Amino acid sequence: MEYLLVLLHVALIWMLAVATPGANVLLTINTALNYDRKIAAFSAFGVSCATLLWSFFGGSGLVILFSHFPQLFGLMKVLGGSYLLYLGVRQIYLTRKIKRLGELTEINLTISPSKRKVFISAFITSILNPKTGFFVVSLFSVSMPENMSATMILAIMLTMASITLSWHLFLVMAFSHESAKSFYARISGVMDYVTGGLFTIFGIKVMTS
Repeated sequence: MEYLLVLLHVALIWMLAVATPGANVLLTINTALNYDRKIAAFSAFGVSCATLLWSFFGGSGLVILFSHFPQLFGLMKVLGGSYLLYLGVRQIYLTRKIKRLGELTEINLTISPSKRKVFISAFITSILNPKTGFFVVSLFSVSMPENMSATMILAIMLTMASITLSWHLFLVMAFSHESAKSFYARISGVMDYVTGGLFTIFGIKVMTS
């Protein structure tokens, strides 16, 4: 019974954490709007795999290293913030370039990245996101019993990864729908700048937090 209660507690907390808007959610939505559904799904896979690794860090106690070695956490913030900053600046640069050349958005959409590239980008964004680390630390400090078996740790890892995958696949389905893409096409010029700006803000916020 206690086993099920722990998993239920984890599921409820993690559902709230995953649904909170942030860099991971923004990346999945942006990918779904710009590319087809099959490619965008690999963004969801990348984020969920990173969650699986983060939950392993939490369950194994490796996440405690961040409290003992703050320099390690500081390095992760710099790396994660820099990557988000790169995504933001790149988005703004490409948007300006397309506008300057007078190209149509549809032409840009035909040049799709590989599934592997989308997966790696989502994985890196999530694994270097300190916000995910904060949630994991909070979750394991509040919800977990003192002595956890390997089976319970595995169940928690799969629960967290499954919730993450389900939510991001939902985002992919919703924002890759034709109506969402049609609306996006009408305001893509503005939205691309907004997306780039948000990534830039997230990056700066991560590095200075």
